[in-house]
Amino acid sequence: MAALDLGGGYSIDLADADKFIKALQNALERLRSTLDTSANELRVRPPGHDDYSGLIANAYNEVADQHRDWNLRKQEELQVLIDQVNAAIASYQQTEHNNTLKG
Repeated sequence: MAALDLGGGYSIDLADADKFIKALQNALERLRSTLDTSANELRVRPPGHDDYSGLIANAYNEVADQHRDWNLRKQEELQVLIDQVNAAIASYQQTEHNNTLKG
């Protein structure tokens, strides 16, 4: 079976490429869904009007912002990997097509 080079020392069997892409797309969708639902749910307002309440709320919101940033980075990484797999498949298919024409 043909192996697709994904770069960075990674490769997958062509037969597994569709399943791999679907798994990556599912993971990407879960990250997007988590980000959408958590964007508002993770934000807090100070329970009181004192300085301590504001400090705690700000600290918690910073953690929520870090989670959002991490989620967005992971989404970007998954999308890049999906694009790499699709490009590797397209390159393989084009090579096979060219070889068929030569044969």
